[in-house]
Amino acid sequence: MELLVFLLIAYGITNIMVFSTIFEKWRNFWVRVSPNFFGNLFTCMMCLPFWVGVLLSYFAFPISGRYLDSMLLGIFLDGCLTSGSVWLIHTLQEKLEK
Repeated sequence: MELLVFLLIAYGITNIMVFSTIFEKWRNFWVRVSPNFFGNLFTCMMCLPFWVGVLLSYFAFPISGRYLDSMLLGIFLDGCLTSGSVWLIHTLQEKLEK
């Protein structure tokens, strides 16, 4: 259950940052200033969730970190899990909307 909550929170944060009008000025700023890194980061539903997962894992919900000896490895794996899961949810949502 905790994993599901973690992934839904990450999806919500990512979806808001990538698509909402609240962050539109923020996204446009980074697309102008750094189109190759931050511009891509804040417009990508696979890139941004990795970092959202890393931050959530570090500050709030250490999912795999409690099962591994290495905290850094756990945080990295949580970021990878978040990226793949959010991308999968986003892809399913896009297919269902068509």
